[in-house]
Amino acid sequence: MQNFRSNDPDILLDELGGDPPPARSGGTIHESELAALLGITRQAVAEKVRSGILKRVSRATFAYPDAVRDYCAHLREHAGRAGRPSAAGGDEYKVERTRLAREQADATALKNAQLRGELVPVADTLREWQAILRDIRAAMLAVPSQFASTQPHLTVHDIAALTDEIKRALEGLADGNA
Repeated sequence: MQNFRSNDPDILLDELGGDPPPARSGGTIHESELAALLGITRQAVAEKVRSGILKRVSRATFAYPDAVRDYCAHLREHAGRAGRPSAAGGDEYKVERTRLAREQADATALKNAQLRGELVPVADTLREWQAILRDIRAAMLAVPSQFASTQPHLTVHDIAALTDEIKRALEGLADGNA
């Protein structure tokens, strides 16, 4: 069994940064030594066992260097997912938290745009467009009588026909038919 109880950071860095020693049949490491090597507590090692990241070969004993590889693989996977929540069951909370943060950011952006005067209330816009369209309708319906005053040769029947055509056109626009 290898001893990792050294307090010399260079020795520990060599162990962590360099290639692991070749796997020996039955190469094991004690839980406390593994915790020291990984820079975590024994309780954290026990938690990694409970979550299935590390596997004991016997009581308080782990396969070396397999346990270190498993822990490093877990760290790589976790780092790869950082900031990108997945829809997996355990990450539902993270997905919802991210969605909530996005919604809150959108709400803040809308409030800021409103304070800057970049947004117009829907009721004000609707009221203004209704007034504009009423004015257009009135102007269009006034065309036949104004035209009749400048064209004395037109009959009453001609003016009525022109009025009917304008009304049909306005009704078609109101119904969505151009």
